[in-house]
Amino acid sequence: MTMRTYESLPAAAARIGVSVKTVRRRIAEGVLPVYRCGRILRLDPDDVDAMFSRYPQWSTPQASARSRTAQRAS
Repeated sequence: MTMRTYESLPAAAARIGVSVKTVRRRIAEGVLPVYRCGRILRLDPDDVDAMFSRYPQWSTPQASARSRTAQRAS
């Protein structure tokens, strides 16, 4: 049997580089599920990681201009 691990709000916030207030805000928005035992709140690290999604790569205006120039030249 695999033992599940949970982390506190401050530990999760420190791990992902945000404030505890931001973590609480995500919980209130329903984005991040929280587990409660009495007054203690814990987060599943997998749920915290699932909050993030890969963002499409941005191209800079200079890179776009260079590619247009290269296309015209060919």
